[in-house]
Amino acid sequence: MKLISVNKVLATLCCVFLLSCHQKTETDFLVGNWKYLSIQKNGINFIEVLDNDHLTIRPDSTFEYNIESVKKQMKGNWTYSDHTLHLKYSAPDTIRHFKIDILSKYELKMHEDSVFFLFRTAQ
Repeated sequence: MKLISVNKVLATLCCVFLLSCHQKTETDFLVGNWKYLSIQKNGINFIEVLDNDHLTIRPDSTFEYNIESVKKQMKGNWTYSDHTLHLKYSAPDTIRHFKIDILSKYELKMHEDSVFFLFRTAQ
């Protein structure tokens, strides 16, 4: 009888452990606040990045970004498929597609044609 009780306890502990472990998806890593580090074209800084420049990707499928040096503040909805971030702007009615090159908890690198965007997580 004691062996059965021990087995039940071990089985319960294993279930709790397995349920607490979950793997993050690429989309989970994408959601958050990102700080622009650079915007480059052909390996040369293309747009000046300032301290307040950011990209926010929310879990409700909305996004917004700000790039002060070019006075660009955009928002809209996003989707993610096949390692590509699709941004659908509220105005003007435009969809842009950014291929993800690096995506981790702390770093995001993506490109659209020959323009590369590098971010780190914002604190």
